[in-house]
Amino acid sequence: MRFDHIGFIVDDLDAARTFARDVLGLGEPVTTFRADEHGLSGEFFDLESGRLEMFRFDEPGDRLKPGESPHLDHIAVEVDDLDAEMQRLSQHGVQFTGPLDPTPIDTPVELRGKRHVWTKPETSGGMMIQLIGAAAR
Repeated sequence: MRFDHIGFIVDDLDAARTFARDVLGLGEPVTTFRADEHGLSGEFFDLESGRLEMFRFDEPGDRLKPGESPHLDHIAVEVDDLDAEMQRLSQHGVQFTGPLDPTPIDTPVELRGKRHVWTKPETSGGMMIQLIGAAAR
């Protein structure tokens, strides 16, 4: 596994961008994305090792409850063989989901040319880990 990014869920993407750019000194986002199928938009900022992702959902309550502070949502790692890693982790009781629906899935989700799954925190030590396949199939 190779570290890819840390994702923070925020309620105000403009304010988060301004803070990252002007206060943290990260410059402008290197990537901006829109995932209509999941109702979210976000931006990536380069760090020396990995990236910082900040994103928001269109519908309140899709992971950030009203009045809740921005917080760490997930840690993302890239793996060479996503299917093999899913199989290995499954043998340890880990279950996988898509980006929004907590229902377990067996097939990765395609996003921006790569395959992704997220671990169910209650099956992966309390953490949500996003596994990203190194190359699309």
